[in-house]
Amino acid sequence: MDEEDRGNGLRPAFATLALLNLLISSGEASGDIYGSRLLRALSSRRPGTGFFGMGGARLEEAGLERIVPSEELSVVGIFEVFEKLPAIRRALTVLEQGARTRRPAAAILIDFPDFHALLASRLVRLGVPLIYYVSPQVWAWRSGRARTIAARARRIITLFPFEVEIYRRFGADAVCAGHPLVDDVREGLDRPAVLPPPRAGRRRLLLLPGSRRGEIARHWKPMADAAARLASRLDLEVVAVRAPGLPKDLFPSAASSGILLADGGLHRLLSSSALAFVASGTATLEAALCGTPMVVLYRTSAASAAIGRLLIRVPWISLVNILAGEAVVPELIQNEATAARLEEEGAAILESPERALRMRTALAAVAESLGAPGATERAADSVLEAIERPGAAGVSGDARARGGIR
Repeated sequence: MDEEDRGNGLRPAFATLALLNLLISSGEASGDIYGSRLLRALSSRRPGTGFFGMGGARLEEAGLERIVPSEELSVVGIFEVFEKLPAIRRALTVLEQGARTRRPAAAILIDFPDFHALLASRLVRLGVPLIYYVSPQVWAWRSGRARTIAARARRIITLFPFEVEIYRRFGADAVCAGHPLVDDVREGLDRPAVLPPPRAGRRRLLLLPGSRRGEIARHWKPMADAAARLASRLDLEVVAVRAPGLPKDLFPSAASSGILLADGGLHRLLSSSALAFVASGTATLEAALCGTPMVVLYRTSAASAAIGRLLIRVPWISLVNILAGEAVVPELIQNEATAARLEEEGAAILESPERALRMRTALAAVAESLGAPGATERAADSVLEAIERPGAAGVSGDARARGGIR
């Protein structure tokens, strides 16, 4: 914001709630889901609130005026981002211009850390207050960035309690609202099952190869081959969950291997499975909330893997192990993510009731750490409080009453 803007008294407009206008930015599928729920919660608390910015279809359905479709920036892996540089530059320019002309009360940045680091520097120069939701995982990637985020943010709203202390060490106003997955899983377990349970004496093995085409291309064959071998050895029913938007031809061996393809019903399927093979990501937390023993795997391009090894600061890749602080579930990464290794780890769990029980007990503790139901509502209360009371370090009475914010 320039001196003329300050002289014209424009800065106080950032704090008004009379006609609240917010910039929202999300670049990934998970952020689109969490962001859409947050927008609905904010709209219920402040009817007439306007939202503009970057997001996907879910955010648009929730009321976001998309001046940048997030699909233009979607990438998997570090190296792959270079081919998206022109789209990234365009998105930054459009969002900055939107903030300059519309003067939002605040910008809510949802995950997508590398892009938002660039966007945040532009918004700070315009005087737009920043609220981070689903805070960047600075504890895993480039932990030095936490200091910069803490200095820029009016408030940081995290999903995990341990993240709060990281940011507070740098003087940030940080709170934990808990994880929206807690509500998702409870609702999912109440829905009708998409498949009947396996016949008596038979167990179910669930395959969750990922939600992106690239993940399916890398994960499907080792998962399917290992599952077929285990099914013949241990009399298993094998089910794979197809994420929305993925065509069936990405799962070429399913029918010939006797693997059932399910569309939806993830949480009921997890709860009825003796074991799951899970691509690292949010699905590992969903499995934990359902108490399902799992083997985690992940493959990416060789270039992205090489860079990741230089940057990652934690000994595990799965959120389950990171939250537990120990290797609760086995992880198979890159060249270890083979059919033979999946079969070996899967058999070790399926053939040992004691090991499966120990894993379920540890997963229950991880699930407990994700907080109480109502995370999105607590996050919405925290957003509004940060705008109403600029610089406040506390949590509103409404948010405290709902419980779970720490």
